Amino acid sequence: MVDIEQLDGTSPERMRKELTTFLNKVEDKTGVKPIIYTGLSFYKDYLSGYFKTYPLWIAHYHREDLNAGKGTNWWFWQHSDRARVNGINHTVDFDAFKGDSIAFERFLLR
Repeated sequence: MVDIEQLDGTSPERMRKELTTFLNKVEDKTGVKPIIYTGLSFYKDYLSGYFKTYPLWIAHYHREDLNAGKGTNWWFWQHSDRARVNGINHTVDFDAFKGDSIAFERFLLR
């Protein structure tokens, strides 16, 4: 997975070029398409229309719906950064998978 959330002074074009290089290297070495993790606003501003074949994990907190747009290849939605889980004494991220248990099994690496 690659986490891309800020430009840090880099142009969007250069970021996309460097991201493409990184994604290609990871895929060449692992034989697996990496997941792109990003926030919904960053995705819409800089990634939408690019990297269409890569699975997305999109952060969009405390909303009823993700609203990423039709045709967006998202598989995971980070819905909250304030969830509680029994046995963990602090808040954790809450993520949802777009699919059922069979789709999740297919998604896993073997």
